[in-house]
Amino acid sequence: MSSEPRLVEVRKNVLRQNDVIARALRERFREAGVLTVSLVSSPGAGKTAFLEKTLTLLHSRYRVAALVGDLATENDAARLARSQAPVKQILTGTVCHLEAAMVQNALEGWDLHNLDFLFIENVGNLVCPSSYDNKIRSRRRRGI
Repeated sequence: MSSEPRLVEVRKNVLRQNDVIARALRERFREAGVLTVSLVSSPGAGKTAFLEKTLTLLHSRYRVAALVGDLATENDAARLARSQAPVKQILTGTVCHLEAAMVQNALEGWDLHNLDFLFIENVGNLVCPSSYDNKIRSRRRRGI
């Protein structure tokens, strides 16, 4: 008997709660009219530099904010805070990706109706993030 079907079944059960939270986040973003942008790339590719420039340029015209994922440091969040946009760090510990619950928890205290764009910088990794639904795919109801 092959163990593959059991592995798939377990994976579905493990990810089910993440998928439920991700769907709820997408609905919150849609209802608030906030456009979410997820940045995923390898370590050192320039995600933070790109986001720093983007937040600085957009901050004067749009209501922008960022969530930043990292394994252990708050360096990127401190760097992005210079843009004057709201920024929160998500420390993942040993987890190599952002999960929907991490994003949900980081959003506590933020009124999404007060944002036009929410940028989410994932942990620098191209393997783990692709298998997790962390929230993205919402559309704005207001045109830009």
